[in-house]
Amino acid sequence: MSSPSPEPPDDKSEEKSQKGESKKSSQIGDFKLIKKLGQGGMGTVYLAHQVSLDRPCALKVLSKELAAKPGFVERFLREARSMAKIDHPHVVSCYAVGEDKGFHFVAMELMDGKSMQDWVDQLSKLSIPDALLVTITCADALAHAHAKSMIHRDIKPDNILVTKKGVIKVSDMGLAKVIDDEDMSMTQSGTGLGTPHYMPPEQARNAKHVDHRCDIYALGVTLYHFVTGQVPFAGGSVVDLINNKEKGFYKPAKQVNPAVPERLDLMIGKAMAKDPQHRYQNCEDFIRDLESVGLVGESLSFIDAPDKVVIRRGSSPTAATQVGMRTGKQTIATPPAAGRTQSMSGIQSIGSPSTGERWEESIWYIRYRDPQGNTKVGKMKAEQVIRLVKADQIDETATAALDSKGPFLPLAQIPVFEDESKKMLMRQGVKKREKSLASTYAKLDKQHKRQKWWRLFRKFREGTLGMVSLVIWLAIIVGIVIAGVKYGPTAWSAIAEKAGISTPVESEESDEAPADDTEEDAPRQGNEGLETGTPGAGG
Repeated sequence: MSSPSPEPPDDKSEEKSQKGESKKSSQIGDFKLIKKLGQGGMGTVYLAHQVSLDRPCALKVLSKELAAKPGFVERFLREARSMAKIDHPHVVSCYAVGEDKGFHFVAMELMDGKSMQDWVDQLSKLSIPDALLVTITCADALAHAHAKSMIHRDIKPDNILVTKKGVIKVSDMGLAKVIDDEDMSMTQSGTGLGTPHYMPPEQARNAKHVDHRCDIYALGVTLYHFVTGQVPFAGGSVVDLINNKEKGFYKPAKQVNPAVPERLDLMIGKAMAKDPQHRYQNCEDFIRDLESVGLVGESLSFIDAPDKVVIRRGSSPTAATQVGMRTGKQTIATPPAAGRTQSMSGIQSIGSPSTGERWEESIWYIRYRDPQGNTKVGKMKAEQVIRLVKADQIDETATAALDSKGPFLPLAQIPVFEDESKKMLMRQGVKKREKSLASTYAKLDKQHKRQKWWRLFRKFREGTLGMVSLVIWLAIIVGIVIAGVKYGPTAWSAIAEKAGISTPVESEESDEAPADDTEEDAPRQGNEGLETGTPGAGG
């Protein structure tokens, strides 16, 4: 006889255990369930203990309703195994996935802190450095997942977790696709189509056919929420919300929070573009622009732990620092390489002046391009070269050698000029990005102005057509009134004549006629009486 399936502890059993009643702990596979942490659209999450490795974890148990759907369990296991392959310092690790006595589960790293939704609820909104730090960290984790052809599909503050030490991690990587594949109804909140406030319009139309740019949209909405304390789109229902997103009209972040820099506001707008073609096409570009704002924090200001983790060092990291951040390894700055030599056949070690000569006085041949684009070779001291580099009068194509015949090497490869040339490369890279951003902003501004004039024209056209319609109707009414006044009596007379009805005019004439005859006959009768009476009188 088979043993009964283990039942995870419910709230009542927890209350009983708190009262001191003995209760046998439930266990699923290698995991002993301790208490319920929460419930979501996919199932229930428990605090568990992995017996074999003696470590705590979060165990997500698939709900029986979803487990009963044909093919769902297979997709769940497949995506969970894919999630387990992602090894990134800012992604919640997946420990195990499997099934035991009818329960399908996935074991994940236990996070001891809060979600970013909890922090936003507590703080109302984040400071700009904190918001940028969280967004860049998540974008880096998403870039790693996208490189492995994985899409999150449900980026939101609830799925961004922060430990008590301030480590930022993205959770539920890959599991959202399993829910999307079920193609559930839009009327079911929290399932099927991701979270409506953060998902892009195309995901609402067809959740099965989206690419990595849906994560960029959701991350842009999340950043908007961080800096303003509210979501950009709202609606009385999910359908209304999606319709508002399709229209693409929202209040810019800078209008909600004046502390948001204008450049950052434009970047948020680009990430949230309605058309995927107008968004950032990859997370790397989004990260690069956010970093160019120069306001990214080193650690989260709202974490008060004494051993708080510093995620970034320096507000304008070098390329090496960026690589260190993105691999999750602490980057130790390389000391200046002024004493390092490079072995070259037939010439003196590059960057090491001759014995007794100060490096500032060493003579170098510099090959560079002038403002007209012509290549020139100049002879100058190292100190002069460094001054030109600091003044950005030499670009990244400049090379140098101790001999006029070469070999010429890039300045960044020569220890004497290495530090300043790298700084120059950073400055010129920033200028190029700013120029590119300026061009993008100009295009966006031009497009906004064009749309503004089109809206004015449309309103004018609609108003003009309405005025023309009003004039036409008024003309018709006036014409009817004039025609009635002018031709009404004549028409009535013709109708009355045919019907044998006397008109008011004829009735008045017939009433007046007898009176006239009486008046005419009265004097005539009087005269006759007088004439008759005359003879009598005489007789």
